[in-house]
Amino acid sequence: MAKRLKNAWVLWLIALATVGITVAVELTAPVASPLGAAIRALALTGYQLVFWAILSSAYVPQLVRFFGRPFIKIHHLASVTGLVCITLHPILVAVDSRSASVFLPRFDSVQVFLQLGGRPAWYLIALAVVAALLRQRLGTGWRAVHMANYVAFALATAHANLLGGNFQSPVVRIGSWVLLTVVVAAFARRRWLAARGARRKA
Repeated sequence: MAKRLKNAWVLWLIALATVGITVAVELTAPVASPLGAAIRALALTGYQLVFWAILSSAYVPQLVRFFGRPFIKIHHLASVTGLVCITLHPILVAVDSRSASVFLPRFDSVQVFLQLGGRPAWYLIALAVVAALLRQRLGTGWRAVHMANYVAFALATAHANLLGGNFQSPVVRIGSWVLLTVVVAAFARRRWLAARGARRKA
């Protein structure tokens, strides 16, 4: 018999907040065509889902105790759904611009690289998601690959703030930097715990 997910209302609240934020930001963003609005909404939704996936991966033992073992499947669902959103985003951009070059990272300068940071970020997130799904085959090495999410989120934040149409609001900009700060703190905590564990084994 499958185990039931405990405290599922918290996850529903997070899901509703994620959708609600996307809708609210889109309604207050500059007017765009239906395609442009879809491009922006997919980017913001994917950005939030990647944030939740990264944050939850840093606290898996605690969250499994709170939600129960089925939480792992919810975490993977959020990761894959986030990847789908950030994949549809450039696909629609390519359709709109009639160019597949939107999938190619640019290295003209640091500014251009960061402005178009969503491109390398997509590859890093895709790599991290695939590594997580194949973790049983990859062994403990999958964790190192999974860390690519942190770099990807930083690149995505830079891209969103420098180019994102719905990131022109100061509130949204500040919110994105708050999320990045939380992600950096989660990364620092993981590294600190790993270093402490290594010292204990030495």
